[in-house]
Amino acid sequence: MDFQEKILIKDFEIDRKINGYFKIENINRRIKKNGEPFLTLTLMDKSGKIQAKIWNNVEYFYKLINTGEIYKINGYVNEYNNKKDVKIEKIIPVSQDDKNFNPEDFVEQASFDTEKLFDEMIKIVKLNLKNECLIALTDLFIKKFKNQFEKHYGAQKIHHAYKGGLLEHTYSIIKLLIPIAEYYSLDKETLLIGAMFHDIGKISEFDIEPSVNTTLKGGLIGHIVLGNDIFIELTNKISNFPEDLSTKIQHLIISHHGEKEFGSPEIPKTCEALCLHIVDLLDSKIRIFKKEIENTETKGIFSEYLPVLNRRILIPDKS
Repeated sequence: MDFQEKILIKDFEIDRKINGYFKIENINRRIKKNGEPFLTLTLMDKSGKIQAKIWNNVEYFYKLINTGEIYKINGYVNEYNNKKDVKIEKIIPVSQDDKNFNPEDFVEQASFDTEKLFDEMIKIVKLNLKNECLIALTDLFIKKFKNQFEKHYGAQKIHHAYKGGLLEHTYSIIKLLIPIAEYYSLDKETLLIGAMFHDIGKISEFDIEPSVNTTLKGGLIGHIVLGNDIFIELTNKISNFPEDLSTKIQHLIISHHGEKEFGSPEIPKTCEALCLHIVDLLDSKIRIFKKEIENTETKGIFSEYLPVLNRRILIPDKS
């Protein structure tokens, strides 16, 4: 396969031929209406991700390729449902002695300074804490999770599905909670700690290297219960951590999805728990809206039906 000059995913243009190296992030085997199989893939490089499809020689390619690996790929950039989409024609495994690409080109980078954002988040939390046990808990959180928290995804597919996404989502929630807690005279300290821990279980729920995959614990237990276990584990390291305080924060963690049908072992039964659930929902839904708007090529139209939002949304025309 002959290769043209390197082009990053963010620079793909519709109707353009692509030849280059890309990492395959996930693979799904699907069936067309006529019963024939096809593959949907996610290609990625350091600049972004794009959906791709394989229509021919499906069984051959399905056996050939693996998630998390880099391949030489030939294809065309199409437009599908007003979004860029790649039709793959050839895939060739990369040999160990192939010197035509840099592995660093496939290390995903956050679009912001993760260390700076983490430090800012912790600063906000500590400025609003007076309880010595919660201050000690925050210090344990920093020591145990700083590096993972800065890198981990906020979700596998739906919202904040990129490195640093967990941090960005948690930071946003904490920023939003401060004025809301003050306006409604809520228990700001437990609310902020609950927010800091609410999605920590996602670190155990799925791996992000070499590709995003659900762990055994994640699939069988889920991030809410895993996160609550992490919270209990850390509080057990703090002498005389008040049981009532622990229970109230645990309730924030286990009820943050709002309804049992959405995975919460319990529904919100305090003002603080209800507040965390609503702000968590707000941030996730807004991010889904923004992602859809950003990824839709044609502006001034309504999107296709989005099952995750249960609606079509308006794609603003900014011209």
